Amino acid sequence: MAGNTVYVQGSYVDVHDNEVVNLSIDKAGKVVVGSGQQASASDEESQVAEDMIPETAEDKDLVEKLKHIFYNNEADVRQFLKVISGMPPGDITDLVNQWVKEKRISDYGNSRKGVLWDILNEAGLYTKSRQNWCRRVY
Repeated sequence: MAGNTVYVQGSYVDVHDNEVVNLSIDKAGKVVVGSGQQASASDEESQVAEDMIPETAEDKDLVEKLKHIFYNNEADVRQFLKVISGMPPGDITDLVNQWVKEKRISDYGNSRKGVLWDILNEAGLYTKSRQNWCRRVY
C-alpha cells in the first residue's frame, strides 16, 4: 500500500506521502513530520527526560557556552552533546555540517569554525587540531 512506508534516519522520521500519520515516540524531543513540519513532545515529557539525567555544574557551564551557537536552543545543545559523546572526530564534524545545513547550528561569522572548536576542544570532546576542524567544517 503506497504511502505507508516510514523512514527513520538518526533522530528524524520521514513520513512524506502519508495523509495521516500517528506517531508515539517515548521521550522524543523533536520529530520532523511530513514536509518539514515539526511536532514536539509535550513539555511534560521533555522535562521527564531531562530530569532523568543528572547534571553537573560543568555540564551547565558547557551548555551555557554553546547555547548561542545553537540559536539559544538548549534542547539542541543537550542532544548534540549526547550524540557526540564518544563519537570519532570525523563524525563530529560531519554532524556539525549537517546541523549547520539544518539551521540547528549557526553559520554566522566564526561561530561554527572557531568558537565551537574552542569550546569542544577545551571540554575534551573534540581533540583534533583547529586546522583539522577547519578543513572538515565548511
